[in-house]
Amino acid sequence: MSAREKLEVPTQILATLEKFDKSSVKNKRGYIAEFNGDHLNLVGHYGMKITSILTMDEKTVEGFKSMVITVGRTGKLSASTMRNEIRCLVKVLRINPTSTFTPESYSKLIDGENDKTANEIGNMLITWHSLGIPGVSDEVIDTVHRLQRPYHKPNSRAIAGNIDTGWYSEQEYDDLVSTMWHDYGTGRISLQNSVATLLNAQYGRRPKQLSYLKNMDFESEGSTFGVSGKRVSFPSVKDEHSGEFRDGKSEVHPMGDDLWSICQLQIKNSIEAFENFFGKTLSEIERGQLPFFLTIDKPALRKRKKLADKYAAGDEYYYSLIWHKSASSISQILQRKDGSPVFSERTGELLHEFGYRMRHTRARQLARLGVPRKVLQYWLGHESPISLDSYYDDPAERARTLNNDVGTLLAPLAQAFSGVIRDEESHAIRGDDPTSRIELDGRKGVGTCGESGFCSASVPIPCYRCNKFQPWVYGPHEEVLIRLIDRQEEENNIHLPSKSRRMLAPLQLDKDIRAVKTVIALCEKRKAELEEK
Repeated sequence: MSAREKLEVPTQILATLEKFDKSSVKNKRGYIAEFNGDHLNLVGHYGMKITSILTMDEKTVEGFKSMVITVGRTGKLSASTMRNEIRCLVKVLRINPTSTFTPESYSKLIDGENDKTANEIGNMLITWHSLGIPGVSDEVIDTVHRLQRPYHKPNSRAIAGNIDTGWYSEQEYDDLVSTMWHDYGTGRISLQNSVATLLNAQYGRRPKQLSYLKNMDFESEGSTFGVSGKRVSFPSVKDEHSGEFRDGKSEVHPMGDDLWSICQLQIKNSIEAFENFFGKTLSEIERGQLPFFLTIDKPALRKRKKLADKYAAGDEYYYSLIWHKSASSISQILQRKDGSPVFSERTGELLHEFGYRMRHTRARQLARLGVPRKVLQYWLGHESPISLDSYYDDPAERARTLNNDVGTLLAPLAQAFSGVIRDEESHAIRGDDPTSRIELDGRKGVGTCGESGFCSASVPIPCYRCNKFQPWVYGPHEEVLIRLIDRQEEENNIHLPSKSRRMLAPLQLDKDIRAVKTVIALCEKRKAELEEK
């Protein structure tokens, strides 16, 4: 078609094409909307009461139901967006009931509501109107656009400035992880809930990613995208190619032995629950397709089986999202409401726990290890570097980096090293006592301990920060520094699988490194003084 012919396309056809574009699908899978009495069920995602909507007139209610079913079938809006918009409408209709949508009733509906609620309802009506389904007129949409509120960028709950909802401190994190393992070991928290909280603590994945996990996502043979050994592949939920259920890329991460073992128990639990419920042995392929997290009590499984019998395709019966525990249920689990209480060492109050707080904590810990933005972006599963800003932009971290840059100059003032330099062993307090000698590898003397009591420190590293330590001017302190730096680099390698239940918080040797550097600087200064004599 020539450019001239394009310009001469009838207006009616252009309008039809525009309408088609507005209602075109974003993904092929979509989801199912099922109405049962006063309940709406977005199958496999969310359920909610819509009583206040059902009190509207019959034509409006039928239009609403058609809109929801069409949006779900085409995937025009995600299930979470649909849920949020409907919940806002349910809330305002309880306060200001109306039978139809008119310019006047819409104005009254959103009067006194916050900007977010008003825009959620307006956006739903715009979607409704764009589908050509009766119930929302052109005049109503004109009013929606005229009364549109400003959009505010939401502030993350996990921001640095909020001690109650911001990142966990290192101590808080350690206490949480230890408590999670303890609660599992004592039977206070179920296997499934323990696995969910521990996976969140290790990988900081979104609740929906945990919800979408299948047994086959845990592998130990071969390799996946270059990652070999024990590993987990989290389904992406926010990249541009992901649909509603496992349509996007995979985010692959190595897994340590402890976490792997407990995940294998959860897989076994999932398989047994299904095989006992169905009374048959499933194939290995079917077992792999089973949800990693599921509601295992029989009444819940019977309810889901009815949905699966109705909606799940025969060849992919066990593949369906219907069997998976919902993302909202996972979010509830991550709050650990039944777990042993953990108190903040900063506030003395009970820790406020939620999934995204752990995600921000995880990202911040990696950022503080000096992980480049590109690597952190990959680890978080972000396609856009802009998405990283709310995780990576940490004023306290910038201050720490600046402090590290001038650390050598400030080290004496900060008392990273607080002992006394000795020219030789005989000048030290207890220098005549061979048991006071501090050695590297049990062979090379680095200094003397001025304390005669028992000390459980693993010499010589902790000694450099002890005020009883008396380093020798000509001791092999540079070798100690090299070993410290090598050890810190090993700890900072995020691609190494975890080897213990410490899981995330790596060994931090920055203070020890600074103390050794201070000793080296003081020894060099003293050597120069001795050479001048």
